[in-house]
Amino acid sequence: MKIAEIKEMGVEEIAALIREKEAELLSLRLKHNSTQGAENPSRITVLRKTIAQLKTVANQKKVNQ
Repeated sequence: MKIAEIKEMGVEEIAALIREKEAELLSLRLKHNSTQGAENPSRITVLRKTIAQLKTVANQKKVNQ
């Protein structure tokens, strides 16, 4: 997801997306730590980066209001 796409979203949309991505990250972490192992461990890094970008843009929108 690109920053430009995130900036076009509303605050509520960003908050919902953050919750969704954090739930997915938790699920992947639990799978990775179990005996199964995650299918794609690099997805954890991508999710962490995406969540950070979402939180940054949400904070910027909050400050600018």
